[in-house]
Amino acid sequence: MKRKDFLKLKAGLLCNGVKITDDAKKELLSVYPHFFNKGFIHAANISVFGSNICVSVADGYSANSQFTLCRSGNDYKIMYKEKIPAIDINCITTNTEKNSKSQKNSYQNGQYKIIKVPVKFFGALPETGTIIDGMAQLHAPGCINIWPSSACCYDSDGLKCKFCSLDKDRNAPIPADQLVNGIRLLFEKLDKNGVYHPDTKTFKKEKYMLNMSGGTYRSPDHMADYYLDLVKKIRKFSLCDITIELAPPSDLGKLKSLKDSGCNAVIMNIEIADQTLRTEICPGKSRINYDHYHRAMRYAVEIFGHGMVSSVLIGGIQPQEDIIRECELLASEGVFPTIMPFRPFDNCELHGFSPCSPDALVQMSEQLGQILRKYRLSPKKQPGCTECGGCSIENDCYETKEFVF
Repeated sequence: MKRKDFLKLKAGLLCNGVKITDDAKKELLSVYPHFFNKGFIHAANISVFGSNICVSVADGYSANSQFTLCRSGNDYKIMYKEKIPAIDINCITTNTEKNSKSQKNSYQNGQYKIIKVPVKFFGALPETGTIIDGMAQLHAPGCINIWPSSACCYDSDGLKCKFCSLDKDRNAPIPADQLVNGIRLLFEKLDKNGVYHPDTKTFKKEKYMLNMSGGTYRSPDHMADYYLDLVKKIRKFSLCDITIELAPPSDLGKLKSLKDSGCNAVIMNIEIADQTLRTEICPGKSRINYDHYHRAMRYAVEIFGHGMVSSVLIGGIQPQEDIIRECELLASEGVFPTIMPFRPFDNCELHGFSPCSPDALVQMSEQLGQILRKYRLSPKKQPGCTECGGCSIENDCYETKEFVF
C-alpha cells in the first residue's frame, strides 16, 4: 500500500468509523469493553501498518462506514471495497479476440476489489481493584490515557461545546489521592508483568507514559491546581512522562508550577480558529478569548520548550483556510498544531451533521505536514497524545517517503 492510499485509509477510518462483525465484537468485548461505549474517549484504539488509530465503533454514524472490522482466523482485519479505475478499452492489447472481449467486459465500467488490512491492538492493562480499572486506556503502546473529570463548568444549557460528547458520570473529579493510589498500583503491576496481549497470550513490558485530560471542573484555574496536585503525588513514585491537557488558566503562573512539579508537556486546544465562530460552537469555553490562548501557549513554550506544547483544531466544521492559517501561526510560536476531524457522536449537539470529509482531512494534514517540517516540530518529541497521533494524520503526513506496506 502506497503512502497516499494509506493516508486515505486512515482518514476514512477516523472520519467515518468502522462497523464490526458479531464474532469480532464478541471476542473483543471481553478484553476491550470500552471499545463499544459511545463518545470520543471510548473509541477503539488500533494499529494499522504501525500507525495508531482511534476509531469509532459504537456511535450511529459508524454504522454507515465502508469499513468493517472482522475476524480472520486468529487475527483481525479491516475489510473494505475499493473501486478499480476504468481502463480505456481501446488501449487493451490481447493475443486473441476472445481474450480481448473478456478484458473489455471486465474493465469497461470499472470493478471493485476487496481490500483486507491487518489490525493490531495494544493489549489490556492489568486490573488494580481501584477506580481506574476501565478508565485507564492504552491509546498507543505504553501511552496510558486517563480522564479524571467528566464534570465540566461548560456542560450546561447554552454553554456546552457543540462537538463535545462527554457525559458527566460524576459531579467532581476523582479525588487526587484515590486516583494516584490506582496509578501507583497499576505501575507496580506493569513493572512486574507488563501489558497482557490476548492475541499471543503473552505479557510485554513497555516504557509507559501518562496523558491526562477531561472536563474543566469549576474553572481552568481550579483544574490546573488539581493537575498540579496529581503530578506532585505521581512524582513521588514515578518518573514517567506526563502530559496534561487543560484549558489555559487565567493565572499563567500555574503553567510554570506544572512544569516545576514534573509535568513534561501541555495541550491547550483552541479548536475553532475564528473567534466569532468559536462563540457560536463553543459558547462557554469561548469566554477564554483567542488572545489569551496564544499568550498562554507562547508562555508555555518558554517554559516547556519548543514543540512541547500542542493545540487541536477541528476539521469539518470551520473553513479549511482558517485552520491552515492558525496552524501556521501556532507553529511559528513553537506550538505543535493537530487537526482532528469532526465526528458526529450520538451524544453531541451536532450529531446530525456530516463527519469531516476524509479527502479534506488529507488535504489539510498534508499542508500541516509541510508546516511542521518548516518549523522543525517533530511529532516524536512530545510524549502523550501528540506522539501517539491516533486521532489525526499529521504525524503520518510529516513523513515524506513514499512508503509501501
